[in-house]
Amino acid sequence: MSAADLSPALPALRRQSWLTRIWKARPPLVIGLCIAWLVVVILAALFAEYLAPFGFAEQSLLKRLKPPGALGGPAENLFGTDDLGRDVFSRVIYAMRTSILIAIMATMIGATVGTALGIVAAHFRGWVDDVIMMLVDFQASVPFLIVALAVLAFFGNNFVLLIILIGLFGWDGYARIARSLVLSTNGQGYAFAIRTLGVHPAKVYVHHVMPNMLGVIMVQITLNFPEIILLETSLSFLGLGVQPPGTSLGLLLGEGRNYLTTAWWMGIPAGMVIFLTTLAISLLGDWLRDMLDPSLGAKSE
Repeated sequence: MSAADLSPALPALRRQSWLTRIWKARPPLVIGLCIAWLVVVILAALFAEYLAPFGFAEQSLLKRLKPPGALGGPAENLFGTDDLGRDVFSRVIYAMRTSILIAIMATMIGATVGTALGIVAAHFRGWVDDVIMMLVDFQASVPFLIVALAVLAFFGNNFVLLIILIGLFGWDGYARIARSLVLSTNGQGYAFAIRTLGVHPAKVYVHHVMPNMLGVIMVQITLNFPEIILLETSLSFLGLGVQPPGTSLGLLLGEGRNYLTTAWWMGIPAGMVIFLTTLAISLLGDWLRDMLDPSLGAKSE
């Protein structure tokens, strides 16, 4: 095949995603903006009672479906009101708290369970390793959203069950990473030397193996966290996640879908928060990955 035959394909090979273009344009600026946005989200979640001008369930039917204050609505309703006259801005702030809390707790569950099983599989090997890796393959092959919908529909909506169920999403990735890192560490001389001194295996993993795994696990957390947020959003959007009178970003998005043409401000703010939060965490995850392994960034250029 001649160079002329390959020429039409060259632009496609050089084409990069828009995220890559943004990242390469101003890395410090992009990271600064991502961190600033996440700080805003965290502060809003921590101090929702002080930042929200109204309660998230406070109704006023006289102000039903009023547009944002900048578009002619009441000045005190920055993002307008919903179909029950509740302040959308206040509900978004409280929804950020709920969604971030669920995402943090679920991510910690998945990271803890997956890392622990990966360490157990690498330590015992044999049939224990085979069983755990079989579960990992099964988890990776099953459409988790369908399973989550079936479990919640069968057992009913429960906040604790929702967190545990979402927490089990993505544990297989942590298990694979932990297993490979432990196997790599066990093959090095210092781990064998420590064991020959009579040190208990638990101390070896806590004091010598886990510190070497922490950076990679943190990168995996930042990459998995946006998926957790989107999973909670999807379940709440479909009516099987957080239930009224509670609020979450996915629930607000679901409530606003019937008013997109008449009262778009009901769902758009929550959707923008979801988009910006997942984008910021994803970019930070890419940055952490490149910082911990610069060769990955060099290979992608």
